[in-house]
Amino acid sequence: MPWEDLKPIFRPETVHMGVLRADPEKCTRPRGSKCQFCWDNCPLRAWELQEGDAPRMKEGHDCFSCYNCMVACPRKAISVVEPYHVDEGFYKTEPHPLPAKLPLEPRDAEGNPDQWNAIERAVFHRRSVRNLKDTPVPETLVRRVLEAGRFAPSAGNSQPWKFIVVTDQALIHEMNEGIYGALSMFYNMYKDDEMVKLLAAGYEASPTPGTYDPRIILGGMGSVTKRNGPVFLNAPVVILMACDERCIGGPEINAGICGQNMSLVANSLGIKSCWVGFSQVINNLPPLKEKLGIDYPWKIMTALVLGYPRFKQEGVVPREFRPITWFREGAGSPEVEE
Repeated sequence: MPWEDLKPIFRPETVHMGVLRADPEKCTRPRGSKCQFCWDNCPLRAWELQEGDAPRMKEGHDCFSCYNCMVACPRKAISVVEPYHVDEGFYKTEPHPLPAKLPLEPRDAEGNPDQWNAIERAVFHRRSVRNLKDTPVPETLVRRVLEAGRFAPSAGNSQPWKFIVVTDQALIHEMNEGIYGALSMFYNMYKDDEMVKLLAAGYEASPTPGTYDPRIILGGMGSVTKRNGPVFLNAPVVILMACDERCIGGPEINAGICGQNMSLVANSLGIKSCWVGFSQVINNLPPLKEKLGIDYPWKIMTALVLGYPRFKQEGVVPREFRPITWFREGAGSPEVEE
């Protein structure tokens, strides 16, 4: 396939990174505070800090509107100016713009105002926590998290997962460095106008457009390459989830259901967690695969890191409200809810 046909995937245009604002009237930094929770909780380090001034987004920053900075701010000083979006081309986000809304107010079966139940609160408040203490997590609690995964539903009850728990910090460092090396090489090839054509040739052999989404390349891989933090986030516990490639329906959805069980239970125990999709890179690093005991038909699908939070990093944030299409009894035609 000619480069010009692949160029929209590898050199997308009209990409607008997210823009947020810190209100100087609410932020405590203009009044001498050293608070920097928004900066600490930004996985891409999109903020810049100047003494005596509210944080500002960096020139040429990367932000995909995760809104982590909002939940960490104790003064609710962060607001959304513009969410991440792409106007045209292969990665066009549509329909766009979409309003960012908090969860709809709950109503009971009769349509009366209601309260969120405990499960709803757990779902809405749970966030990916990336700033963790080095305090060890007791194995008794880690086992409860693992049991939540073991009892997750799976296609055909195939239970296509097994867990590899790593608390050895030397091994975690080795995994960090191995993944860093692979991702930084990939990122630097992507950024080079000639080398990127080699990636394009690889794409033709195995089309995976999500791998080249600007959010993951410029944001995620770029952040790792710039050493904003280690892949496994200095966590005291890393749980690698290996899945059987032969499983019914494929491993991805089974791994997602299993991991969500584990994440919610971890949160309920006062432990915080974060998904680490870059753990899949281990599948391309033979020495690490051998050390971890991974061979066919098993492969790393994802990982969860566990630890105790260094500061508050959970809470409800707005999410895009994509129109819902209803086919109601007797309506005669679909109704699109705006």
